[in-house]
Amino acid sequence: MPIFAFSRVLSITLGLFIGLTNSSAHAATLASYGQGDQIIDTCQLNLVHDRVSMFWRADDGSFFGNFSRLGKWLRGHNEQLFCATNAGIYGTDLHPIGLYIESGKVLRKLNTRKDAYGNFYLQPNGVFLLTDHEVAILTTDELAGEWETRLPTIRYATQSGPILLINGQVNAMFTDGSSNRVVRNAVCIIGAGNFALARSRFPINFHDFAQQLHDKLSCRDALYLDGSISQLYPFDNGNLGPSFGAMIGATTPTKP
Repeated sequence: MPIFAFSRVLSITLGLFIGLTNSSAHAATLASYGQGDQIIDTCQLNLVHDRVSMFWRADDGSFFGNFSRLGKWLRGHNEQLFCATNAGIYGTDLHPIGLYIESGKVLRKLNTRKDAYGNFYLQPNGVFLLTDHEVAILTTDELAGEWETRLPTIRYATQSGPILLINGQVNAMFTDGSSNRVVRNAVCIIGAGNFALARSRFPINFHDFAQQLHDKLSCRDALYLDGSISQLYPFDNGNLGPSFGAMIGATTPTKP
């Protein structure tokens, strides 16, 4: 259970529905965990009952760039943004550095390079993917080896790095007590179709971030998305600072 409360937003629930006959409501939940400088804000979701997508460009090809523009576009499509976060590391041109799949279309190819600088290339890096029946985090090597069989089923995917947790174990590359502390965000798998978007409220190192995701959310697998610029809507409005590349977001239908 959450152990930290604050007045602005802590635990807000909203039924998010997939438009299927006889589907039951699942309450996507905003919650915060931890205390002091170890607080993590989260949006907890369910694969079956929550409407989760990835967003990069509008219909005219322009970049969404922030939550405000994405929210306005969604309202024009009879949807309301419930929660969202930036979906991984991207270049100065706002193009994802690695694999990016949206609505079943491969818009950026899988990046299997390892001998390069930056967090994206810390090993193992990996891919967060959504199918109609599965939410998963795979290492890049795992997905590369299963590419032909998995590709037809993937609806959304984003590649980033490093992986924070694998089968409940903190990445052995991380140093406990490291002074490399920035605000970070991640996506993690809790189990049975349950997963979470998470962002540290204060600067945190890789090791502590991974440990908090494991200890407070019971995350089994977790993928680092980005740092410093990381935001989680509605805890942050995401409209200050640099524009994002792609975003992961949960939405709910509105009346036309």
